[in-house]
Amino acid sequence: MKKKLISISIIILVSIQLQGQNFISTEKEWNVRLTGWANTFSTETFKIYGDSIIDSVHYKKIWASFDSLVSWNFQGLLREDSNIVYYIPPNSSEGILYDFSLEIGETIFVKNIFCDDFEVPITVIDIDTIEYFGVPRKRWHLGEDGYTSEYWVNGIGSLNGPLYTNFDYYMVCPVWELLCYHESENLCYMLPGQTDCYVNTVGIKESFDNQKIIVKPNPARKGETINIEIGFQPKRIELFNGAGNHIKNTISYLDSKVKIETNTFEKGLYLIRVTDQENKVQTLKIVIK
Repeated sequence: MKKKLISISIIILVSIQLQGQNFISTEKEWNVRLTGWANTFSTETFKIYGDSIIDSVHYKKIWASFDSLVSWNFQGLLREDSNIVYYIPPNSSEGILYDFSLEIGETIFVKNIFCDDFEVPITVIDIDTIEYFGVPRKRWHLGEDGYTSEYWVNGIGSLNGPLYTNFDYYMVCPVWELLCYHESENLCYMLPGQTDCYVNTVGIKESFDNQKIIVKPNPARKGETINIEIGFQPKRIELFNGAGNHIKNTISYLDSKVKIETNTFEKGLYLIRVTDQENKVQTLKIVIK
């Protein structure tokens, strides 16, 4: 009888692990590796904290740090209902980010950080179970024509990163990959083959110490003016697109305050490279929606 009770308890525990993992939690943290131009790497960190109410509906705020946790940038609002995660990107409307009730063959339209007022299709081609650090989790294979281009994992989200579902619908380069995932400061996922939850190969020398660069708004809508405030006198400021190509109007001002007009920009990722008087370099990311 005792063995039978133990077996039942194990079955119940596994069932809870597979089906009962909520996505939205202030105890979670995602580290996402960005592979950019010239095969450079940087790490983005996401976490959830703070509340918002819109039309009597309760949301949680999601934030990202692009500079080793020096500053946090608002990335939108999340709510969860019946295994569906809803997302409102900054200055946009609500859409579905995840539907963890999907079955094989079903297609839905999702909204990610790059979406404006439309969604992109994604189809489930297989479902299985995978174990990370001793915890079994349900996994959705998403793609088309039998080819998996993305995975969702219960409780974790997309293995592209929490807000990067189907990002390749918009662009081929750069590439986002979930590097590490923590719950209550415990490591629960690490990208296979990796040994570190933070990587950064951007820049010629080490990034600036205690010299902040503030970029806002970020993400920005096409047509908005982006303001850059630099806590020192820069030697050079350069702008690149996500593929690493110099934008024609390369910025080069000996000024600590710079404005970028985005009227002629295409939507996507851009990189600002700031060089100080000692030739130290820091690269920041801007998203144009």
